[in-house]
Amino acid sequence: MKAVGLYDIGDIRLIDTETPQPGSGEVLLKVEAATTCGTDLKTFLRGRPTQPFPTIPWGHECAGTVAEAGPGVERFHIGDPIALHNSAPCYRCFYCKRRQYELCENLIITKGAYAEYMLVPAPIVKSATFPKPEHISFEIASLLEPFACSVHGAARARIEPGDAVAIIGAGFQGFAIAQLARLYGASTICVIDLVGSRLRRVQDVVEIVAIDAATLDVLEAIREVTDGRGCDAVIEAAGTPETWELAISLARKGGRVVEYGGCKAGTSIRVDTERLHYEGLEILGVFHTTPYHVQRAWELLVRGEVDLADAITSRATLDDVQDVYEKLSQSKDEIKIALTPASSTSERCMQEEGESR
Repeated sequence: MKAVGLYDIGDIRLIDTETPQPGSGEVLLKVEAATTCGTDLKTFLRGRPTQPFPTIPWGHECAGTVAEAGPGVERFHIGDPIALHNSAPCYRCFYCKRRQYELCENLIITKGAYAEYMLVPAPIVKSATFPKPEHISFEIASLLEPFACSVHGAARARIEPGDAVAIIGAGFQGFAIAQLARLYGASTICVIDLVGSRLRRVQDVVEIVAIDAATLDVLEAIREVTDGRGCDAVIEAAGTPETWELAISLARKGGRVVEYGGCKAGTSIRVDTERLHYEGLEILGVFHTTPYHVQRAWELLVRGEVDLADAITSRATLDDVQDVYEKLSQSKDEIKIALTPASSTSERCMQEEGESR
């Protein structure tokens, strides 16, 4: 089969490799759609201490059809369309026993979304894989993993009806969390970004106060819409030390700050101890997601309570994956690019051509 490997910083290769065979409890997925990821982009640009090169295969956001089901798999059968999250906790370690599943010491992770086929481990088949209904496209289903992270981040912010919420970053997470803030009853949703096209994309689906950080004083703009107090909840989804510090400055007394965007390893921030202490700020570092939030995210997608379609800004095939990540690194207009294995594209084109005849 064709698969993509990340061999070094900036070095992506499309290779021929063996198609994996499912073992007990496992499923072989025929990838119908895979989407690009901000974390993968960071790895492409600067590497990742926990992910040595080469990483083969690569990618983790996808959906598809069951090509083979291993012994003991009863929920799914060949040809079933499915969506999946890329990880499952062990439920046994120190952190799992305390229900901090995102910190699991033995987290099962699947990779290989950028390929024609991907092996889905048994724990993920058992607890993080879902039948895909017809009204959900493969592209939207492939967004389950990042959206589950959005649901987790928004939940930790404890957004309540009437809250003023600020979201720093209008990439996929900001796009999704703004919709969740609306769903949870926030009365004022401020989204902050340097890129006007991203802010406009969020505005197309949610009524927000768009704050262009390239032209406005962000702190002053937030004070103006919150009667000088600051926001009840602030979610940082950009991933720089500067925006982490900005997030803290935007919170009101007693406000909640979720530092969600991942910064470069080794960086740090400064916190005003007087504000933290005397103003009773809550500052939380939030990472990844949990099985509960995966389930919740899937339910929201199936019920159509969020609209993620506009987060997919362009499409390509695996043959173009190097160009895709170079494009992502250079253009701030792109959010998610949906990748389709070239062979699958060809098969669909042939099928559509036959049906048209």
